[in-house]
Order: sequence, then structure tokens, then C-alpha cells
Amino acid sequence: MTPSEIAIKYIGQTEKPGNMGFNNADFERKMLAVGFQKTNAWCSYFQELIFKEAYPEKFKQLDTLFSASAVQTFRNFRDASFLVHELPEKDCLVLWQMKKEGKAQWNGHAGIVVNAIDQNTFESVEGNTNDAGGREGYIVARRIRKIVHNLQNGLEILGFIKI
Repeated sequence: MTPSEIAIKYIGQTEKPGNMGFNNADFERKMLAVGFQKTNAWCSYFQELIFKEAYPEKFKQLDTLFSASAVQTFRNFRDASFLVHELPEKDCLVLWQMKKEGKAQWNGHAGIVVNAIDQNTFESVEGNTNDAGGREGYIVARRIRKIVHNLQNGLEILGFIKI
């Protein structure tokens, strides 16, 4: 299965309140296996699960690249010489960084591109999102996202990474 196909099969998985685990025992077992710890944000862990299922032969390498932090995950892939693309492409990992008053924050968000609609719009599957499309959530869901740069507040795209 492709990374997108794997991501889509998890749509609808939900967390227990407060990032205390997951309502589906099998999904929780898989998330714990990739490093999720109770109370942690889990968007990056969910992406790690997808890519490890898609590319089991890259398990060890992916283990060193993914982090609980989406921003650190971006840095790890970039520093490992993975190409960072500015345009969405199906099956790419997409990483964002939070901005507040124009300043980059330590936190961010992660997803996978399941459909590149055009150069500025894509469909993603993300974990730890909510009904408003935010980075703090409770569900694995499909989102339509726009590429936005020079934000004052909100999630700004760091890049798209083909694994």
C-alpha cells in the first residue's frame, strides 16, 4: 500500500481526552510502538506510523528521523539530505511550524499529502486535528490546506518531503 492509502484507512481514529491514548486498542498499540507517550501531541507519531507501514525496509532510518515535534522532524529530514519541496505532491510528508506575532514557535503540525489539487492547495490526512482544522485535536481526518507564507499567526508550511 502507498503512504496515502495507509493514511486514509486510519481516518476516523480518535483519541481519549487529553492525549491519554486512543479509543481503538489496535491503533493505540501501533501508536505506542512508534513512540507515542500519553499526554504527547501525536501528529508526528501518526505520520511515523504511516511511513513505517509503507516502507518497512526503512524502519531504522525513519526511527531516527521522526520526533514527537513536527519542527524537529522537519530539521531531521532536512539535515539527513532529504529534498524539501515547496509544492505539494501525493505521498509527501508535510510539516508546518506555528507562528505567533510573526515569530516562529517551537511547535508545529504534520500530515501527509493524499491529493495535490493545484500548486497552492492540497488534501492531507492528519492526526491530532479537530473540526476547525487546528493542530490540537482528537481525530485522524482529511483536510484541505492552502500553502501560506509570511503568516503573523497560525501554521506556516515548512515544506513537503518525499520519503
